[in-house]
Amino acid sequence: MRERYEKELRKLNSLIISMGKMIEIAIESSMIALMGRDVNAAREVAKNDEAINEMEREIESLCLKLLLQQQPVAADLRYITAALSK
Repeated sequence: MRERYEKELRKLNSLIISMGKMIEIAIESSMIALMGRDVNAAREVAKNDEAINEMEREIESLCLKLLLQQQPVAADLRYITAALSK
């Protein structure tokens, strides 16, 4: 049971890192589209935003699952609730 919990925590960490990278790319792409007044690039950024939103929902779902099924304590609880509040 503990191995599954640790695996899910690693998955949560990986998802958070991936979403952060996606957001970083979106911000950079947004700035390029804005500075270049490129409407097509701006549309592409908006389209990719849905993938970020989907990942956020997946992170929230995993956080709630961990909170409800595993009853984490101390550092794990802080980590999960911090991820949930983003």
